[in-house]
Amino acid sequence: MDVYKYVAESNPILTQGIIESFGYEHANTPDMGLSQLVAREGEPALKKIMDNHPDKNIILELFSNTDTNCNCNSRKNEGFLNVNGSNEVAKEKENSSSNVIAQQTNVMILVSALFIFTALMIKK
Repeated sequence: MDVYKYVAESNPILTQGIIESFGYEHANTPDMGLSQLVAREGEPALKKIMDNHPDKNIILELFSNTDTNCNCNSRKNEGFLNVNGSNEVAKEKENSSSNVIAQQTNVMILVSALFIFTALMIKK
């Protein structure tokens, strides 16, 4: 269901008032002609329709950034994708695991060198 049909079905009298405020008559369509009104009148009609949306307050509450208790900075390492699509936590884990592998390789090389050195000293 599109927004025009939803607004028209939730309050047909208000919808009729919106359409008549622009000088048109309502149509016999499920959206009462709201989509055609926006196509003709543009942004002012859309703003008026959305201002009278039945769930406007809920939508504004959910998507407003007025929450003062938001610990947004503490959430930056939760592993969510950011806007550019990279996953910083996954990169950090990858970097840390590659560091561990590099350290283990260095230890193995050192132990091997000591083993060879010891074998050469014993042989002499």
